[in-house]
Amino acid sequence: MILPFAVLRSHPGALCIGVCLLSSSAVAAPFVQPPAAPGAPEPQAWRAAPMIPPAQQGLDLTDRVRASEAGHAQANVFFLNYDGVTLNQGGQDNSATNTTVFNEFATTYQPYGAGNKRAASLQAVKADWAPYDVTITDVRPNGGLYTMCVNSPTNIFGGGVLGVAPLDCNDNMAANIVLAFHSANDEFSAATQATTMSQEIAHAYGLEHVNQPNDIMNPYNAGGDPSFLDQCLNLDGGGNPIQCGAQHSQFCGNNQQNSHQELLWLFGTATPDPTPPTVAITNPKNGDQFPAPATITIVAEASDNIGVAEVNLYIDGMNQGAPDSTPPYQWSDATFPEGTYCVAAQAIDDEPNTAMSPEVCFTVVKQNEGTTGPSSTSTSGEPPDPTTGDLPTTGGETGNLETGEPEPEPEEDDSGNGDEGGVGFSDSAALPPGFGQDGGDEGCGCAQPARPGAAGLGVLVALGLLRRRRRG
Repeated sequence: MILPFAVLRSHPGALCIGVCLLSSSAVAAPFVQPPAAPGAPEPQAWRAAPMIPPAQQGLDLTDRVRASEAGHAQANVFFLNYDGVTLNQGGQDNSATNTTVFNEFATTYQPYGAGNKRAASLQAVKADWAPYDVTITDVRPNGGLYTMCVNSPTNIFGGGVLGVAPLDCNDNMAANIVLAFHSANDEFSAATQATTMSQEIAHAYGLEHVNQPNDIMNPYNAGGDPSFLDQCLNLDGGGNPIQCGAQHSQFCGNNQQNSHQELLWLFGTATPDPTPPTVAITNPKNGDQFPAPATITIVAEASDNIGVAEVNLYIDGMNQGAPDSTPPYQWSDATFPEGTYCVAAQAIDDEPNTAMSPEVCFTVVKQNEGTTGPSSTSTSGEPPDPTTGDLPTTGGETGNLETGEPEPEPEEDDSGNGDEGGVGFSDSAALPPGFGQDGGDEGCGCAQPARPGAAGLGVLVALGLLRRRRRG
């Protein structure tokens, strides 16, 4: 087993591992504890002293291509992998092929897990890097160079290590893979998780640790919400020599580092993104009808030239307060009583630019409503009974599935438990008193005076509106 304070190995590729943000259970050399950030919500932690890495030498940079004219880095795309991955050892980091230069990294990493913390940590990482011309996504890019941060509870070092990364001065190697040992259910806040992720990514571009708890490159988990500070701060090699001194000396002297200025040099300043996202409701369809009470999964598709931050659901013009930040964007098991409803989706990117989809309107009617009377049509294609005027009850239409007789009108409680082959129904006893019982349908103007509509479809929470993510 490799101890947390001895995880470096020599390699001709001239990379070194930075072991970062250790909890208090890690074995470490004595140190002077730095002051905590104001209001730190979590116990302080520290890192173990890393092994002295080999000097970087023999790198052929003749084929170097910068990611942008504004910056020195070869890659300015960060892929936050929350979904698990198997890394294999090879001669050089290659995020596209899941290849790591370090044998210690080569294993299978379990998914981060589902929950709100995933979206919160992703947004916090984006906030960390907002001043710089970088792209951050939790969807693997289809091509090009990118740095991959694997976010997983699988901890290859144990002992409280929260993150590990190659230290790649000047982004010489590019396509690095870094690790953040976090999960949706661990004890750390989304802000602390983001600090781990951002610090490990920064190591892959040559930034080293500093003794300042308000800077992201501080190795101790001091809580709070640090940032990349525009200050020359003392470097902390953990007892080892500073490795990327030439990079740091462009902005500071005397073994100091200005994290903000180095990142501006590497990536350039963030440029405005004028392109809004696109979004559309794909389920239900405009004009759909459902028997009451209807349980519907509302699905939206959204895309953006850089990335979609979140998608919000609107019903009758009212934001339901259930944003989804992970595709597929959907809201499952929304139960609607009688009435006409119009749904729309709003997509937001990181600028933030916003876009609203066209409304899709559907109607929820009483069971048997629309299946009797002169204007009704039969799903079986047979004419009405010449004596009674009733439509045939074969072919799967609404009615008593065993006898073929129409369902009796409900007196007080319409449980809606018929038609097992169609829309799933829920017990209407869970509805608010009188909700949806007006019987009116004023078309797709989406204004039903006797139902909540635009004035209060937030009660969908009470009606069973649940958001489900398929991906961890």
